[in-house]
Amino acid sequence: MKKPRAVAAILSAALLSVSLNACRGGDTKQESNTDTDATAAETFGTAVQVQRVTAENISTENKVSGRVLAEDEATIMVGISAKCTAVYKDAGDSVQKGDILCKLDLASTLSQYSASQISYEAAIQSYNDQKALFDQQIAVAEKNVSVAEEQIEVTRRQIEVNEQQIPVTEKQIAVQEEQIPLMRNQIAVQEAQIPVLRNQIAVQESQIPVVQQQIDAAEEQLAAGEAQIPVLEKQIALLEPQIALAQKNVSDTEALLNMGAASQMELDNAKIQADQAAFGKDQLQAQLTNTQAQLNSSRAQIQQSKYSIEQLRAQIQQSNYSVEQLQSQIRQSNYSVEQMEAQIDSSKFSVEQMRAQIEQAKFNLTQLELQRDNAKLSVSQLKSTRTSTLAQLEAGIENARSGVQQLNSVLEDVDDQGNVIAPISGTLVTFNAVENSYVSNAMPVAVINGESDMKVTASVSEALVPKLKIGDSADVYISALDRNMKAIIRSVERAANAQTRLYTVTLTLTDPSGDLLTGMFADVTFHTDRVNNAIVVPSEAILTNGDIQYVYIAVGNRAKYIQVSTGMTGTGVTEILNGLDGGEYLITVGQTYVTDGADIRIVGGL
Repeated sequence: MKKPRAVAAILSAALLSVSLNACRGGDTKQESNTDTDATAAETFGTAVQVQRVTAENISTENKVSGRVLAEDEATIMVGISAKCTAVYKDAGDSVQKGDILCKLDLASTLSQYSASQISYEAAIQSYNDQKALFDQQIAVAEKNVSVAEEQIEVTRRQIEVNEQQIPVTEKQIAVQEEQIPLMRNQIAVQEAQIPVLRNQIAVQESQIPVVQQQIDAAEEQLAAGEAQIPVLEKQIALLEPQIALAQKNVSDTEALLNMGAASQMELDNAKIQADQAAFGKDQLQAQLTNTQAQLNSSRAQIQQSKYSIEQLRAQIQQSNYSVEQLQSQIRQSNYSVEQMEAQIDSSKFSVEQMRAQIEQAKFNLTQLELQRDNAKLSVSQLKSTRTSTLAQLEAGIENARSGVQQLNSVLEDVDDQGNVIAPISGTLVTFNAVENSYVSNAMPVAVINGESDMKVTASVSEALVPKLKIGDSADVYISALDRNMKAIIRSVERAANAQTRLYTVTLTLTDPSGDLLTGMFADVTFHTDRVNNAIVVPSEAILTNGDIQYVYIAVGNRAKYIQVSTGMTGTGVTEILNGLDGGEYLITVGQTYVTDGADIRIVGGL
């Protein structure tokens, strides 16, 4: 690598020298080449080319080899040796689906095919009829088994239910028999309560006259008190003028005492008379108040006594009702005892019936199990007969099918006149039929490549196959045609080839020109691990020093050193992960002859 760069440096210096001389015009002074080169480098700097750093899409390229195949290809084989009586096409001709390629003498073969087809259809019909009959008989027999098993299960369940019900019923009888003495005791208690209630009613009825007498006495006292109240009120009214006169006498005596016309004793006597009159009024007022209180108490006592009479009458009514309730309960209890005794008799009868039903059900169960075993034996016999009969019929079908299949393989692309028919449209690339000669069953009569698009198959490693998806595009180069084409992935096999351990990828390839031929080799390039809007630079612009990668960019007329880290590599380009942001002018030619800060002269690339 150093030798080409040295040559390039010498050429660059020579060009700079020529340029310098041209710029000096008519200066004819001769100088040494060394001095001229040094002056040119010092004046103009190192000549470089630059390229603007931009963001682009980049992907990893994976190249594999493949083969071009026709999308549709038909191989026509005839399974017997037959004479060709006529030929209508030649190798290389274009044919349409349904065209007659040649005619074979297959009269005896066609007759044999018709007879074999009839025999095969008859064997199938016989097999289907016998199978349907056996299936119907077996279904009926299996239904009989199912019905018998259902009846057995129902009978067993009935026995189980009855056996469980008997102790329950017997327990119920015992409980009812224990309840009857308790109910009779309850009746006796209720009957004993009736005389007690009647005595209570008599006592309550005797209390009513006593309370009534108390009411009458209280009403007499009330009348006497009410008659006394007006008398007391009248006496109080008569005392009020006396009190007013006594109070006036006190006032007058005090006036006379002040004038010296009366003595202190007279004044004291006047006050005593006034106080006595007021005291007499207070006594009468207190007597009036006490009388009114006694009247209120008498009224309350009368009301309470009347309420007591109502209570006694209500209690008497309630006691009479209680007596009636007890009598009704006694009647109901006697009826319940009779009912319970009847239920006990009925339950004992039910127990006897259930025991009889259990014995009958056990007998029925034995009969049903015998019927089920007979039905199972019938199913087994029918299945055995069906297997042997259908096996014989299947052997006949296989013999008939073998004959039909052999003749089908012979006549797959031959009509009932012995004409060999083109199964697809395309190019007759191989044709081995010769008039009045025999065609062999060991090689194809014809091979036709279809008219549809071509396809490319390629084998890829297990590391690449997870990155390929149906619908992705790929680049294909056909070396025989020196042509680049686009292809679309249409299938990716999920199982590796047992020998190569590689996976087959099939791509659709459109060829409007029709130049592609089956068997051509193709170089297929898959683009994976795509990164959009990545900072991308030409790979040759990146320099290395040990593990360090770096580039030079142009800043004005000087070179600037930039250390970078790289990512994936595409066709002639490399992704820059760190160091460049886009927009810089990257030195792409002459970067090996500059250093950081060196003078440069941009001569191209902008």
